[in-house]
Amino acid sequence: MVRTGARAAALSNLLLSAGLRAYPKPAAPRLAAMPAEASADVLDLYRRLGGTQAQPRLAPGAWDLAFDGVLLELDEGFHFNRYRAATLAPSWASHLPWHDAYLEYCASHEQRSGTGGRRWSSPSATRMFGGTDPDGVFNNHGASRWKQRALYDSMKDASAASGQARLSRISIYDTIDGVLLDDVLYGRARLSAERIAEHVLSRRM
Repeated sequence: MVRTGARAAALSNLLLSAGLRAYPKPAAPRLAAMPAEASADVLDLYRRLGGTQAQPRLAPGAWDLAFDGVLLELDEGFHFNRYRAATLAPSWASHLPWHDAYLEYCASHEQRSGTGGRRWSSPSATRMFGGTDPDGVFNNHGASRWKQRALYDSMKDASAASGQARLSRISIYDTIDGVLLDDVLYGRARLSAERIAEHVLSRRM
């Protein structure tokens, strides 16, 4: 299977071919550096997802790509499930350009979110959410790593919604002119680089 990093590299090459210019990625969002309202929104989601720590250390990873003043996240299958849908429920998230498509993907592709090992849980995620259920079980705790990933995606969304970052999110499940983006990134289908760039820019917040 092509790794997410390889797909991001393929996407980067397409965007460069379309004439977009890469630029250095800023630091990933941290609560202390976010506007107060956005920080409060993230902490509220943390509690709603079952977070148990009074002062959680929330540390999403680096932005995937950055082009022409726009930060770009490429979301693969692990990002779409009931917890990600929950992070899209608040009113502030309803204006995100990817909102409707991502809710659909969460409903349709949860089975691809991953079980086993660190796909389902990790030590840091288990601490953040007070525990993890066995693989595939959604009782008291569910999948702590799914929750952590959803929360970290939402931190980036909140940065965009607050005006702190210009963000575009696209998914491997997106279709462009009837062609699945994942097929393009795997090399199984072709679309013009310009058409891919147009899709990316259409998702800017």
